[in-house]
Amino acid sequence: CASVARKPVYMLQSISPRLVFVGLVMAAGTLGVLAWGSNQYGDVVARTMGMTTFALFRLFSSLETADEDESLFSGSILGNRPLLLATGLSALTILLAVEFGFLQRLLGTTSLTVEQWVICIAVPLSLVVVEEMRKLLRTRGRAEPSTVPAPAAA
Repeated sequence: CASVARKPVYMLQSISPRLVFVGLVMAAGTLGVLAWGSNQYGDVVARTMGMTTFALFRLFSSLETADEDESLFSGSILGNRPLLLATGLSALTILLAVEFGFLQRLLGTTSLTVEQWVICIAVPLSLVVVEEMRKLLRTRGRAEPSTVPAPAAA
């Protein structure tokens, strides 16, 4: 059986620009929360908010990338029990790292107020908005026929 030389397909080439963009959204959001938190509350709270924001960006990213084309809100993710379990454990770990005394001492974090938690959740949700818009535009682009209109009959 002779082997056929194939041009390698690199998946990263097709998703690299998107990954760079997502990384920039995450970096901007996290650094923005760090800067704002430092000005408003001091360094310890800012570091805790930054860590929490970045961790939640990653959590939301994992949910968004479960299906590259289908909306997170379609309900199909509910059939992915391992992902849901891992997401729940991740959320619990994030909460414990911020609110549990032993982990606070270990990680150098501090408890956050409700307002601070809202900020740490709202900023990473921007990634969900961006990814859902991308999926909507991608789906619409595929759904529209790319036919050339027929010339009018004479």
